Amino acid sequence: MKSLIPGLALMTCCFPPAFAQSNTAADDKTITDEKLETVFVYGEPGRTDTATKLNLSVLETPQTVSVISLAQIEDFSLREVNDLLDYVPGVTVERVETDRTYYTARGFDIVNFQYDGVGVPFAFGLTQGQQDTVVYEQVEVVKGASGLITGLANPSATINFIRKRPTDELQASAAGMVGEWNRYRVQGDVSSPITDNINARVVVSKESGDSYMDRYHEDQTVFYGIVAAELNEHASLTIGHSSNNSESEGASSGALPLFYSDGSLTDYPVSSNTATDWAFYNTDQAQTFIEYAHNFNSNWTFKAIYTLNDKDQEAETFYLSGAPDRETELGLVAIASEYTAEDKQKIADIFVSGSFSLGGREHELVIGANSADITLTGLSVYTSEWSGYDDPVGSDWLQGNTPRPVYDINFPATSSTDIDQTQDSFYLSSRLNPTDKLSVLLGARNMKLDQDGLSYGSTQDVSESETVPYLGLTYRVVDNTMLYASYSEVFKAQTWVDENLNPLGPVKGESTEFGIKREIHDGRAVVTLAAFESRHENFGEYIGRDMDTQLALYRGTEVESQGYELEVSGEIYEGLNLSAGYTHLSIEDENGVDTRTFIPTSQFKLALAHQLAALPSLRVGGGINWQNEIYVGDIEVEGSYALVDLFASYTLSDKIQVSFNVNNATDEKYLNSPQWGQANYGAPRNVQAAVNWKY
Repeated sequence: MKSLIPGLALMTCCFPPAFAQSNTAADDKTITDEKLETVFVYGEPGRTDTATKLNLSVLETPQTVSVISLAQIEDFSLREVNDLLDYVPGVTVERVETDRTYYTARGFDIVNFQYDGVGVPFAFGLTQGQQDTVVYEQVEVVKGASGLITGLANPSATINFIRKRPTDELQASAAGMVGEWNRYRVQGDVSSPITDNINARVVVSKESGDSYMDRYHEDQTVFYGIVAAELNEHASLTIGHSSNNSESEGASSGALPLFYSDGSLTDYPVSSNTATDWAFYNTDQAQTFIEYAHNFNSNWTFKAIYTLNDKDQEAETFYLSGAPDRETELGLVAIASEYTAEDKQKIADIFVSGSFSLGGREHELVIGANSADITLTGLSVYTSEWSGYDDPVGSDWLQGNTPRPVYDINFPATSSTDIDQTQDSFYLSSRLNPTDKLSVLLGARNMKLDQDGLSYGSTQDVSESETVPYLGLTYRVVDNTMLYASYSEVFKAQTWVDENLNPLGPVKGESTEFGIKREIHDGRAVVTLAAFESRHENFGEYIGRDMDTQLALYRGTEVESQGYELEVSGEIYEGLNLSAGYTHLSIEDENGVDTRTFIPTSQFKLALAHQLAALPSLRVGGGINWQNEIYVGDIEVEGSYALVDLFASYTLSDKIQVSFNVNNATDEKYLNSPQWGQANYGAPRNVQAAVNWKY
């Protein structure tokens, strides 16, 4: 193992926003909560059930927990999930192309996603289209393996999106934004009681605009509606529906070449785009959920959640590969296709939770079951004009004027996906308290995965069953300081195939973490120092493509990751808030060689805001996202860099506020993810202004 470099000292501060906003408690799932005192905090040291479903505080959870609160979302105008996750310590947002993104933490892909604590299977480890944040109250990220409740025990992180909930008093807000590249946005949010026991909330947004990238234009429309009712003093019912529709023109498939044919690095204008003017990528996502909760008494609760997810995609893509000549830009080859896909998920989650007495002490217990039925279908249609990756393009490919081909539904005949998958699991989670200071968290999840079907001519038949144990320990040294450790086994199904087009099989391994947490300022902030280590067996490593089917090929490898994190978030003094974190890691294969080198091994992230005492209506702040160098193989393609964001807001009245954001204020030129051996540039300096109204 390589020794870990020293961490950074984190010293900074931020004051809370001056402009009034109403936050609903993220951990409270009831539907007639009393209106809470206005709180403006970066991070949220409250309670979370993301890791164990035990509704523990951040201090009591034996894993690192990061939270992006609504205050931070609004200050930095984090309108898309990608932008939000850029601010989570230890998380990398791998923008491999304009409309497809991977997320990583601790060296591995994040595949565990939850909505209000309910795990959603993530079939291929990437997200398509743009995801708007207007629906969410806050986002929790629990680092490490969380297979106890998600069914996919990947030792990276679990992202839990906390939806906005109805309030028991009328509240409303609206905002309008204008930004660089002809970008415009409007959004509205209204919550109100309908009757004495029924509340409702509606959230809408519309954004449209061009981009710093040539020919790229996107439109996004979001709707979210939720109705919550108290059936009686013990039972409640909540029904919600959301849709997120994004349409983009000039969408890139793949990205810019990183190397010239002589092996030297390319250096294109930031606006460069490999997409043609006819390429597009449209994604329609809908989610409907029903929740029923019943409180048997003050100790025990039953909850059932049923979710329907439906994602439809339609695209025309133009993919370039190869290394061009430095002088002529000749040497690239292309493939074009029409693509349609549908991902349907039916997910049921039921559990009972409560406390019981044993040995004169109180303990907690959760018992539940989860069932997911997933159907994946897709079709790629190519053209007989271009037979594959051997069709050269001219030297003017940066102009995006390659003519649109005529597609042939019969070429080739095996370019389709039709997969049925079921995941059935039972889980148990407990928190035993043998002493006043020591708590033991024990749990296990038994999962059975059955999958059959074809993808691009390759069989996808898989049948796996695994029990994933979880062990956590917390020891309260003093009232505000906790030592902790956790262990979980790793089990993750993979959709990849090997060089013989056979399913690669699941990843297995183990993950451990230990550290110390300390509450400061009467528990309003938490400092976490953690060390982690995880091991993967049969981890899918990309080795190339099958020329007949264009299917990506992988081989199973052993990968080990280790590192540490230091994170501070919350109100550290009266009116002084902070969100900051430093992460360092190393990732090695079975031969001790650095692998997945497109992931930075060191990161520092910071967000702050300062309300000027002399001008109480003015608030200014900023953020820093720094990372060290990244590689393709062992070749450095991007050195270390820092992105600086700035914002200012001014309260005109108790209802109206104006704000200004400057992103990438130093106009840093940098590459997005080179995970596929290609990369687009990130956005240059850009400015936006907004007007916000709240009732």
